[in-house]
Amino acid sequence: MTLLMMTMLTFCSCMNDNNIETTPECAITGFTINSITCDVKTKKYDQYGHATDTITERTFYGTSVHFNIDQLNGHIYTTEPLPNWVDLTEVTPNTLSQGDVYYKLQDDDELYYPLISGSTVIDFSKTVELLCSSTDGLSKRIYKVDIYKHISNTDTLEWKAATTNLSIKGESHAFHVNGKVYLFAQNEDLESVVTFANSNDATTWSTPVTIPVNSGSIVFFKGNFFGLGKDNYIYQSAPEQLANTWTKASTQEVKQLLAADTYYLYAYDGTSIIGSSDLTTWTEQGSSDLEMLPETSVNSLTYVSATNQNLQVTVMTGVSSQNEENGVTWHKNSSTDANADQPWAYIQVTPDNAYGMPHFEHPSVTYYNNALYAIGMESGIYQHLYRSDDNGITWHPQSEKYPMPEDLNPADGTASIVAVEQELWIIQENGKIWQGSVQ
Repeated sequence: MTLLMMTMLTFCSCMNDNNIETTPECAITGFTINSITCDVKTKKYDQYGHATDTITERTFYGTSVHFNIDQLNGHIYTTEPLPNWVDLTEVTPNTLSQGDVYYKLQDDDELYYPLISGSTVIDFSKTVELLCSSTDGLSKRIYKVDIYKHISNTDTLEWKAATTNLSIKGESHAFHVNGKVYLFAQNEDLESVVTFANSNDATTWSTPVTIPVNSGSIVFFKGNFFGLGKDNYIYQSAPEQLANTWTKASTQEVKQLLAADTYYLYAYDGTSIIGSSDLTTWTEQGSSDLEMLPETSVNSLTYVSATNQNLQVTVMTGVSSQNEENGVTWHKNSSTDANADQPWAYIQVTPDNAYGMPHFEHPSVTYYNNALYAIGMESGIYQHLYRSDDNGITWHPQSEKYPMPEDLNPADGTASIVAVEQELWIIQENGKIWQGSVQ
């Protein structure tokens, strides 16, 4: 204790010296936080979608927050605000540094205390001051740390229901392309159909027309829609020609059409996952864990990596008979740089990762506000909207701020979700649509 007090007093004395020296050996080079668990008021839904308030334990996962370190100005801060329900009074930071790190208490203007990375708990509800000292004690650098979060209610998802002329059956897959929302589903005769609406009018949909491909195997690639025909060949159509023109796109016979990113269209040929940039030349893009490929309800999303603007992330999800506990999730990084390009990989659900995608009935996934969102029936109920902030590795139910529509009744059929401009749309089999936006 005496040594600790001597250390704190020594730094207090140094702080009165305005001639602060800094060296490359005296810097905080990395900053993250552990997950934060707190009690929050949330809503619990019954089988009819009716909500009641309850207090639940909720966790904000540290992997979903990113910090910027401004070395020039000594400022460490979150690049995106945290949800307003997160309690910042007991936060455990993790630091990478060249030198030792100390922190100052909120109400203490004098002493600095040793910060043990991954162990020390600090109140970050206000700006926290850190001091980094070189191991020789000759140099020091001061940092101000700010963890920003939304003010009350600014991150609440509010839903409004729309009555439409839409008439579909079964599971649907929606795409937002060039100001329109294209919906692939089935009709009363269980034929594959497509219909569309303008993105600024969810109430008015075109008359569904039959298409010669499986409505559950549609991907969008290089400006065209692609689907799998009954003959196991891939067909394509431009958005404006979906009603009458589907042409054979490749001579490659495949068993499944899986996904697409900017660079490749991906399929399964019975031996491996293959990809093609021109639908002519195909190369292997993955050969491991093929028994875990999604068999039904296949969804795929592609977006730019949050950490590398030259890298695209593609996530594929669905249902496999080989996993009765969880949905299956696959991941791929793609780039023009061959060294950064990676094969498709199945995300294992292990005891270390207890937050795999739930085993939904009819899951539907979209990408919205820099995260993946999924819905699906759990024991016959649409209970939660799930979010993944780590490219599909973990999935967490949203409750208080991102609830499901209260009147989303599973008795009215399956539903799909799609991001449209700044909104989320949930489209149900009975033709009802909910539009959700962050308020």
